[in-house]
Amino acid sequence: MSSCAPTGGDFVDIDIEPGLKLATIIGMRKVPVIWTASALLVTMAVLMIGPARQDSTTVDETSHLAAGYLYWKGSAVRMVSDHPPLSQMVLAAPLLFMDVKFSDTALAILRGELVSEWMVPWDGAPRSIQEVLPVGCEGHYVRLPPLGDVMVQLHCPANYPIDNWYYFAPPESQMFGKVFVYDGLNDGDAMMFAGRLAQIAVTLLTGAVIFFWTRRATKQDGAALMALALWVFNPAALAHGHLTDTDIGSAFGMTLAIYLWARFLEQPNVRTAALSGAATGLALMLKFTAVILGPIFVVTLAVSWKRFRPAIQSWWKWGAIFLLAGWIVIMIVFFGRWAPAPRLSETEAAIFGIPKWFKMFRPFLIPPGFFKGIAQILGHAKDGHDAYLLGEWSHEGWWYYFPLVFVLKCPVSLVVLIVGGLVVFIKRARSTGALEQTAWLGAGLYLLSAMTSHVNIGIRHLLPIFPLLSVGVGCALAKLSNRKLVIAAWVLLAWQAVIVVLAYPLYLQFFTEAVGGAREGYKYLVDSNYDWGQDAKRLKKFLEEQRISHIYLDYFGTQFSIEHLKIPNTRVSAETAKQIQHGTLVVSVSQLMRPEWAWLRASRQPSARVAYTLFVYEFP
Repeated sequence: MSSCAPTGGDFVDIDIEPGLKLATIIGMRKVPVIWTASALLVTMAVLMIGPARQDSTTVDETSHLAAGYLYWKGSAVRMVSDHPPLSQMVLAAPLLFMDVKFSDTALAILRGELVSEWMVPWDGAPRSIQEVLPVGCEGHYVRLPPLGDVMVQLHCPANYPIDNWYYFAPPESQMFGKVFVYDGLNDGDAMMFAGRLAQIAVTLLTGAVIFFWTRRATKQDGAALMALALWVFNPAALAHGHLTDTDIGSAFGMTLAIYLWARFLEQPNVRTAALSGAATGLALMLKFTAVILGPIFVVTLAVSWKRFRPAIQSWWKWGAIFLLAGWIVIMIVFFGRWAPAPRLSETEAAIFGIPKWFKMFRPFLIPPGFFKGIAQILGHAKDGHDAYLLGEWSHEGWWYYFPLVFVLKCPVSLVVLIVGGLVVFIKRARSTGALEQTAWLGAGLYLLSAMTSHVNIGIRHLLPIFPLLSVGVGCALAKLSNRKLVIAAWVLLAWQAVIVVLAYPLYLQFFTEAVGGAREGYKYLVDSNYDWGQDAKRLKKFLEEQRISHIYLDYFGTQFSIEHLKIPNTRVSAETAKQIQHGTLVVSVSQLMRPEWAWLRASRQPSARVAYTLFVYEFP
């Protein structure tokens, strides 16, 4: 190239505001925006593939992988019924091309011969398994390696309790998943990596929806690339985008559903109604929490109503098409499981915690598995879950948990961009179209809904709002006419990218630089926000480097992965650890921050920390 003058086709041409181009970058040939977007998605894949290999199995991954495989094989066992089949089937799809075997223990759990000693109702506290044993059943306790987990081995003349359609089996699903992956008959690492690759694909598809949504809303390539980059360099997306759980599936499904709903509001007709309904059904089949789409659609429809005011007959027609398309998707996913839920006695209803509405409408709730899952997640949200925040534990949670978690788990630059984008949106709300308006309103309504939940265990439950906020920021960028503000926005994005790349590969424990980053994160949050059992492989490497041949261990994660790695260990509790006289103690910080470990936190400082999450103590 012999000239430095901008000559049209020789330079990048990306709109970042009316009249302002990035075509002044000397010496660069014009690159189609699709190639730039593809490069960003490849970057995101690279940032996730490394952790997908390096991270150990986290708490729930084996359960989802195993449940998905059982669905593919047509099993009648409903191990994880509070999650719809589709998301788990996507994760387990690669396993269909592998030689997967079931051990005797796994088969015994499948047949219902091995059960937990306690059961989880749809609503309410756990209860003894004895309350639902068929007449004539006898059982005795057995201990399963490597931890000696206690299960009940049954001998029954009739059906086992797991054959009861209303039985909810989280303990069995947890144990089955661990045995399924790490029983020694299968290559557990290969299975987990295959499932994680499927999850990475879903994460990238979410990015594609963000890009095309923003591009359609703004007609500007620069705005679309900004929105996509905010997802690509989002630490929460990178953290959970490579793990086999259902939260990324929820983010993808809800993003697609809200986008196509906005398309319907933009141009209501039979086609957009059908597409929107089908996408909503898909979202519900990826995670039941997509029921929040109902209020989001109602509010955004009300806000957009004055724009077109179509005939009431048209709305009835479009509404019917929307519902029919969604229901067809749900029925397809639950194909073969359409029979109404079986009758149950009042005693059974009380034991299983069946809500009144389910009992009342039972014969009409088809497919029953769909309504069963809805009932279970509503019961869980009401009952609560042990959670940690700022040094305190609570089972009921805090109303401000999710807004605070959002700030703590996002880079400062991302928070600034979102706040700035929201300000632009509010100032120009009257001139915004449905595609932009629905993104902001959807994110806000989802956050408000999350704040009512008593299950406060992770930013992963906020994942669906990040694509919406990315679209919102991209749309706000397209409206800026001040050159300095546009440049500031791109500088903030570059700051975010640098912060996130430097955090590689420890994305699960990412914390905002405003509180000191990952090193200080445990003071604010634990569990899936920080320490979810992902660092067993890093622990093994540390022990080999330090030539430590044995450890005492309290591990928050899948002990089967510890044994799979052949880490010599003796499991201890906070109480038994007090007896240690000589040796090395390793405690996961999700355990360490519990009240029973206060004596160790007060009396000793760790000699080392592995990946920030595993605290190492030397005795004496």
